[in-house]
Amino acid sequence: MGKKGKSPFSLFSLPHFPQMRRIIIFLLTFLFIVSWLPSVHASGYYTVNLLVAHDEEWDYIASRRYAYSGETLAMIIIADAFYYFYQSFSITYRIVAYKNWDSDDSVTNKDVMFDEVVAETGFYSGMTIAGNRVDVLIAFSDQETIGAYGLADSTLGVVLVMETYLSGVGQATENVLQHELSHLYGSLDEYQNGHLCVMNNYPYWIGFPYYYYVPTALVTNTWCSTATNIIQSNRGAWGRDTNSIGGGCGGTVWWLARWMMAW
Repeated sequence: MGKKGKSPFSLFSLPHFPQMRRIIIFLLTFLFIVSWLPSVHASGYYTVNLLVAHDEEWDYIASRRYAYSGETLAMIIIADAFYYFYQSFSITYRIVAYKNWDSDDSVTNKDVMFDEVVAETGFYSGMTIAGNRVDVLIAFSDQETIGAYGLADSTLGVVLVMETYLSGVGQATENVLQHELSHLYGSLDEYQNGHLCVMNNYPYWIGFPYYYYVPTALVTNTWCSTATNIIQSNRGAWGRDTNSIGGGCGGTVWWLARWMMAW
């Protein structure tokens, strides 16, 4: 029995076990904070290492339109797309290296341009740069000769993204990137009127004062249930699960384990 006025199980009545008391306080605080964070899937999160390539047209538009370097603009676009993948699927993207890519201005075929960037960067999934395994190549361009917003190859782990800024829509390059990265996880193009999904290529009408059509994918960052289920099922296709002790460089379990080891 405890002394009068104190419960024997009071959290703050453990003078002979200061470390245990601090551990319990930490754990309760930790659980409270976690309860306010976006939900993380039980099987952890996946970190995908990226090689990012950008050509001279991308560098030019980054400087002239946005007053950024090509690298900085690429990083901003990737961060925007990363938000949606992390929030929905606990997938994170980590840039390992940047490479300049000298795109051929005479190319008018999207497949030829796609092959060109792979050849110029020497990319293959699993290559090592500065001791880091690289999983996916994201290539950025603003060459308007190929007649496509983007392209993806889920076998190679490569996406090609064109800088896309449209009147009445605004900055939509992140939508293109989100769409193409979704293909790497098996998500397919859709073609449905009025269906707000980032995988939907059905024409969406931009009204007054512009009056033209764009793919629906350029006006939404939402995945439909079909796309969500496919990506969720294949979210481990690239990268590595980093929510385990010794299984990477982060994750709730890893940090909690490291904290506990300090005791």
